[in-house]
Amino acid sequence: MFRAIAIAAALLASTAAGAQTYAIQAGRLIVDASQPARGPSTVIVENGRISRIEEGATAPAGATVVDMRGKTVLPGLIDAHVHLTSDPGTPFWREAIDPPELAAVTGVKNALLTARAGFTTVRDLGAPGNSSFALRDAIRDGIVPGPRIIASGGALSIIGGHGDVSGFRPEVNAVLDPGGTCTGADQCAARVREWAKRGSDVIKITSTGGVLSQQGRGLEGHFDPAEIRAITSTAHRLGLKVAAHARLAPTRSETIW
Repeated sequence: MFRAIAIAAALLASTAAGAQTYAIQAGRLIVDASQPARGPSTVIVENGRISRIEEGATAPAGATVVDMRGKTVLPGLIDAHVHLTSDPGTPFWREAIDPPELAAVTGVKNALLTARAGFTTVRDLGAPGNSSFALRDAIRDGIVPGPRIIASGGALSIIGGHGDVSGFRPEVNAVLDPGGTCTGADQCAARVREWAKRGSDVIKITSTGGVLSQQGRGLEGHFDPAEIRAITSTAHRLGLKVAAHARLAPTRSETIW
């Protein structure tokens, strides 16, 4: 059985993308999932970008050689739903105790782990404050290694729905509130504009209840049709897509408009 790894993982495991030239020598190379794998090939990466593919094990003068001749190399994977700035099993109420900077630092750790696992693009659909934006920009600017991030920031939700914080003292609820609740088409449109202003690449909404809700509000639709239309049309005018958390018993799906 061959061991497949992503091209960018070989680079990001050691350094953030920079001006150096890399020659990734692969025993086999997958460039198109619908086509058979190529034989021995070399992927040339210049200035953080793949510039060309050469047959056999080659290396331009001065290039750093990444020896993968015993492995199969393939394009980077994409994960459309991650939360890099938190760890699984950590209760969300920790945000009322931990400083917001900790979320960004946690994201740095998880971004590197994600890149080393072969994912070169991820969609981060929920993070406290501006932590996912800071992480996205740090990776983009080569400050820390990690995958390309499409970040939503917080999520839009109905009052009392999945994503609206409740169950604690009012002052604790206020600390944990992501600022995304809205009622009515006008307010929902305004929330989209607010998150776009803060730096969202995609708008996330919680269109049903969920397993992490403080209140069980069912699996029926939370936003009414007019609110959904306001959210999606406003996002589209700003050049943004909308992703929806939708808990459909017994499975969950992510819907894109």
